[in-house]
Amino acid sequence: INIVEEKVEKIKIMELPIEIKRFIENKMNSLSNKELNENSRKISINYRENDRSGKSLLNKENEAIAYAVSRMPATFGAVSSAIENVNKIYNLDIKKIADFGAGTGTASIAVNEMVNVEKINCFEREDAMIKVGKQIFKEYNDLELKTEWKKFDITKQNIEDKFDLAIASYMINEVKEENFEEVINKMWNSTEKVLIIIEPGTVQGYRNIMKAKEILINNEAKIIAPCMSEKCKLPKEDWCNFSCRVQRSKIHKETKGGEAPYEDEKYMYIAVG
Repeated sequence: INIVEEKVEKIKIMELPIEIKRFIENKMNSLSNKELNENSRKISINYRENDRSGKSLLNKENEAIAYAVSRMPATFGAVSSAIENVNKIYNLDIKKIADFGAGTGTASIAVNEMVNVEKINCFEREDAMIKVGKQIFKEYNDLELKTEWKKFDITKQNIEDKFDLAIASYMINEVKEENFEEVINKMWNSTEKVLIIIEPGTVQGYRNIMKAKEILINNEAKIIAPCMSEKCKLPKEDWCNFSCRVQRSKIHKETKGGEAPYEDEKYMYIAVG
């Protein structure tokens, strides 16, 4: 495995905006530690053992809260890191974005922190995620005012609009194999400027990105980052990912079962335009 990573002493620690951290911690007061930990473990198992059948991986508000606690910090870090890398190469003059598989809105928050966005469209299949996401956005600057949430299944519905930036974070790993190419094409066809896809830094996440890359190149997309070559030059059995450092809160440490004040989130991504 090849991990693309700065030296430890230079690694920037990614941290959710303080308003969102406060909201998550306040929301957790409505759950017992036992319920929170059980939901977090359930979600972790569901995502780890995802068979890409298209089934719902969570559908209760308490599960969405547990997801926000256990996954938002790491997802925010990965998306922020990817966007930062892309912005060094391509000036992200972005006004209108689409967040596909938005979950609780983590990618939209990351983009909003780094780019002067005017309109955000969050497309999400699960009602519980939308409900918690809307609650989070009420607490965060003016994000609620410029965001439209839409209950949306990208495998079944068409995208009618165009966006400067389309982003999908930790989403395409849930797509059925037979729907994969169609989903990539839908997102690309909705893109006016840049499409960014971010996946877990696993072997499967790497393979998903490489497969998406091939589909996008066949559709005349131009690679922006991270690797300009159309064909991966690594040996067939090898793979790579990136790493970002994410701060852990006390409750996050308890939920994740770790003592370190941070964790390193491995991720893989592609940006095309």
